[in-house]
Amino acid sequence: MASVVSDKRQALRRQCNCLFQKENMASALPLPEPVFHPTYARVLCALLRRRGIETQRLLAGTGLAWADLLEGRRDVSFAQMRRLILTAIQLSGAPGLGMQLGLVMPVSAHGQVGNAVVASRNLAQALEGIARYGRLRSGAVDFCLVRAEGNFRLQVHERFALGDVRIPILEAVLMGVMQLIEAVLGFAPEDAEFHLPYAAPPWQSAYTARFRGRIRFNADGMEIRLPDELLALPCVTSDAAAYLSAQRDCEDALARLAPDQDVVRQVRLRLRMCGESYPGCEAMAAQLHMSARTLIRKLKQHGSSYQALLDEVRKEQALWYLAHTTYSVESIAERLGYLDTSNFSRTFRRWFGVPPNTFRKPAGSPRQPDE
Repeated sequence: MASVVSDKRQALRRQCNCLFQKENMASALPLPEPVFHPTYARVLCALLRRRGIETQRLLAGTGLAWADLLEGRRDVSFAQMRRLILTAIQLSGAPGLGMQLGLVMPVSAHGQVGNAVVASRNLAQALEGIARYGRLRSGAVDFCLVRAEGNFRLQVHERFALGDVRIPILEAVLMGVMQLIEAVLGFAPEDAEFHLPYAAPPWQSAYTARFRGRIRFNADGMEIRLPDELLALPCVTSDAAAYLSAQRDCEDALARLAPDQDVVRQVRLRLRMCGESYPGCEAMAAQLHMSARTLIRKLKQHGSSYQALLDEVRKEQALWYLAHTTYSVESIAERLGYLDTSNFSRTFRRWFGVPPNTFRKPAGSPRQPDE
């Protein structure tokens, strides 16, 4: 009996190593590094050049060249944009540079996304365009349009930890979106609310000078709230033919960005990046900009399901915790989202044929201390 258990243990360890070799290979190409369209870097350089700062000095150390930015053939990586922003703030002495960048950003800087927005029929269609196509211009944030009682909310979700350039990036996004909204309406809305997920900066007065609505710092997330009565207001630059052309280009770009056949890999990788808190199917669908019903259908088309992918990731994590840490079974169960340790133990035995306590890495192997 002991030899049978030992054989199972060795087989499980080989399976664990295989699974995590695959995971490491996949994590090398998880979700794309957030990138920015080179237009935004060009506009930032132009802004600083008007202040007497040479472009060559600004781009030093970024790996970017002005000629490459002009050609616009390559996106700017997050690391490059971060270095560019920090250098720009240091050389200009303007920590509120993100707001200033958003203010000077022309509609044309947003490409076909901007064209679709300003050619929309009304504000509702324009906001739907921002929510659907906004990520085509920057991989750092996603947009989501939520309708609530009495208002509608354009939410901005950070896709990655933006670190020390979080505020300037979010400020530039806020200002850029408001420039588009004001271009659509032909005026600045007075009853807007701005929820910002950071403390009021020293240049807070620039916010109150720019926005007529209510500004709330230290919010749970970033969103712009506008009253319902604005939804049906016509776009002052509405153009049906131009909108259809821009929309077609944006849809083509979305199809290239995230083809349907990639949905299983996207879900699996997002689950692996969740750590110890796994989203439900609806929350995952929202991250992928689709309804839960659509996500379920697409996974089914590829012979999978959300629960199957979640179980797959949990199996991998369970094996790793048991093989490489001294966490208790109770702690592992909690980390994997099981409220009942006995339920986790039964599930583990169903998965692998042995209870979790039977599977442990041999003594003397590197381990992490329990927490």
